[in-house]
Amino acid sequence: MQHKLSNRARPLFFTVLLWLCGVALLFLIKVGIELFEGPIAETWIDLALVLTAYLLFFLLDPLQTWISHRLRKRARRNSRLQRTL
Repeated sequence: MQHKLSNRARPLFFTVLLWLCGVALLFLIKVGIELFEGPIAETWIDLALVLTAYLLFFLLDPLQTWISHRLRKRARRNSRLQRTL
């Protein structure tokens, strides 16, 4: 028997995972810029990355809604295809 997450835990886990991936991507961008430009401590790039992470925090809900809508649409399409087979 498989352990299933509760309905509340699944969206919270997905939101945290999405935010962590976004922040990790921002750090990768920062490392990439540092490779080409040199150290960027206390420059406008740090401020831009922090503001982008802050903006990402507020964009998580619309992103999560969009992704869940697409997943439900795909599930309906797949169930319709399986019924015809």
